[in-house]
Amino acid sequence: MNYIKSSTLIRLTAPALCLCLSACAVVEPGEVAVKVSMGKMDRSLLVPGVQFYVPGVDHIVHYSIKQETVGGKAVPLTADQQPITVEYKVLYNIAEGQVLTLYEKYSGDPYLKLVEPQIQEAFRQVISQYKADQATKQVNIIKNQVLSMVKENVKGLVNVVDIPITHVDLPEILQQAIAQKQVMEQQSLQKQYELDKARKEAEITIANAEALARSIQLQSDALQKSPALIEYEKVKKWDGKLPATVISGGNNGTLFQLK
Repeated sequence: MNYIKSSTLIRLTAPALCLCLSACAVVEPGEVAVKVSMGKMDRSLLVPGVQFYVPGVDHIVHYSIKQETVGGKAVPLTADQQPITVEYKVLYNIAEGQVLTLYEKYSGDPYLKLVEPQIQEAFRQVISQYKADQATKQVNIIKNQVLSMVKENVKGLVNVVDIPITHVDLPEILQQAIAQKQVMEQQSLQKQYELDKARKEAEITIANAEALARSIQLQSDALQKSPALIEYEKVKKWDGKLPATVISGGNNGTLFQLK
């Protein structure tokens, strides 16, 4: 009789005992989690909600599957061996279907373990193709090249959406040299503009003079070939008034005053 009572007591308290020995973890919305028991990964992902586990036996690894934004900085060398500082943002998210693979292959934060090293290497390779003054002018091209390289290297384990470059900083001495070069280029362009303008104006003047000379020559040729045209030109130029004097009797004639 005592055995039955004792057995009954054990049966009644066992669930409560298990509950006391267990702990719970909350998987937030926008997260999934991996449960690891005695070092072995459970291949069923834990979904948002309260999840129970046994402390000391199990542990829960959380993964955000929301889009995240992380800031970063790289200091690569340019083609002319100048260090430049590139500040950027990384927009990325982890696909739910890649969480188990990420846990197996990359211990810890997938961004720090996988994405960030690839970004640093991509900036190193891409920036090395540009001289310092070119790098500051080709920011969008550089960004696209880095993004393409990172996407290829992470192989879809993490979805890297964009890597906008927010700032590019050059050493002070290099900034001064670039500024001086830009001033010289502007002065050169201004001089070239003035030369081109003067040359164009000279060409216009010559063209106008040649056109006028050609017109005069054509009129002269026409007058020589057509006496009637000469008379026509005289009539065109006559103002309608008769001459005030006329000569009578040829070369030895007498001048008469007309009234």
